Amino acid sequence: MQPSRPHTDITRSHCVTAETLSPRQCPTPQALKKACDFRQQCMLKHPRLSDFHSLAEHLHAGLLEGDSAVSSYIPQPFRLRVRGICYTPDCYIVDGDRRRILEINPSGEIPDDRRIPLEQFFKKQKMRFEVVSNQSIYARRIEAENWLEIVRLLYVARDVDTQVAEQTVLEFLYRHTQCEVGDLVDAGDRERTYNQEIALFRLLHRGILRAALTDHHLDYDTAVSLCH
Repeated sequence: MQPSRPHTDITRSHCVTAETLSPRQCPTPQALKKACDFRQQCMLKHPRLSDFHSLAEHLHAGLLEGDSAVSSYIPQPFRLRVRGICYTPDCYIVDGDRRRILEINPSGEIPDDRRIPLEQFFKKQKMRFEVVSNQSIYARRIEAENWLEIVRLLYVARDVDTQVAEQTVLEFLYRHTQCEVGDLVDAGDRERTYNQEIALFRLLHRGILRAALTDHHLDYDTAVSLCH
């Protein structure tokens, strides 16, 4: 009698194949757009119209936009086959020198016969495969929604020159250490302080400033300070 094959035989990296590992957002089929909670938004760290197949994916992208350690990300970055079954990861993330591949799902877990080969396959490519739960993202929903709103404002204003306004905002904070958004943005005349508003959000997005975005939605009384 031949000895039984070890469990690892079905969980090795050779169970995973890919035509390319050059990350580029895969188009979303029309049928999937109708079947899933499909969302789109023009982002900043992924400089194309981004597709998200669930609320959790969309919110997670907002958190990535607010993470100054993350320089870029790509939703639905490539198509793989795991033991002959088609699979598309949810996100490719560039975080300093790290490259991470993310799966987002309700439980934060996937079966070992898919997870282990994916971990080993990406490890050979000097990438890390991770799984996160929807709930861990929903726990930071307010923060994520704040960043998605900031990204919308910055995308619309992407051609606005804020070099002078950024210096004005920084000088104000050097003098006062901390302020509220309403100290820099005139609620009664936003047009007059528009450049200053966009400058403030650009400095937040670049991680030069920080704001209290975790517990309350962005407003004129949101606290802002310099990062140290």
